[in-house]
Amino acid sequence: MYFDVIYPGNSAMLVVKLAEGESFKAEMGAMVSRSQSVQISGQIDGGILRSARRSMFGAEGFFFQNITANGAAGEIRLAPPELGDIKLLDMREGVDYFVQAGAFLAAFGDVQIDTKLQPLAQGFFSGEGVFALHCTGVGAVAVSSFGALAEIEIPDGEIHIVDNGHLVAWSGDLNYSIVKAARSWWHSITTGEGLACSFTGPGTVWIQSRNPSSFFKWMKKVVARK
Repeated sequence: MYFDVIYPGNSAMLVVKLAEGESFKAEMGAMVSRSQSVQISGQIDGGILRSARRSMFGAEGFFFQNITANGAAGEIRLAPPELGDIKLLDMREGVDYFVQAGAFLAAFGDVQIDTKLQPLAQGFFSGEGVFALHCTGVGAVAVSSFGALAEIEIPDGEIHIVDNGHLVAWSGDLNYSIVKAARSWWHSITTGEGLACSFTGPGTVWIQSRNPSSFFKWMKKVVARK
């Protein structure tokens, strides 16, 4: 199986070339085009309870797409609904990732996707929900961003603070907590920043250049002026 990101940037697409019989899973509705030999079916990944928990708390669909090359080799192209980039995260033993709700695009190899409970205050105030998608196993996971996607390496013991609406994914070895975005609660409120996510290294965070919530608020203001 071959997979790669094409047209990287604000219009990224994921191309996957499958040998006969090979398969992988993807988020519902992600297909752009496919060969005739590539078949798509709905799949309850990890059983009904895991899928229901992911759907209810992770803001992902109850089903994944199971994509298989049936009878011959084939190719499929996938893309997220929003304008943005795609990143492939390498999965191996002892490595896990947390993915923001809505950022998952596809998974290759023996990758398990579940939801994991965050401390209640963290999940509630971070804007990401009480649960985050938790990816483990061996293979690769494709995540998507709204706008440009940047990777931040956080050295051991150092702290990096990210606005909650700009989070895409983070490595499981990072310690995570909620902090004020500004130097006081008053400044956090008056600057419009509110709360942010504080990560302590070592580890990696992937962020997006646009905040979906802020973008839709801006769009509502533009429409209201018409």
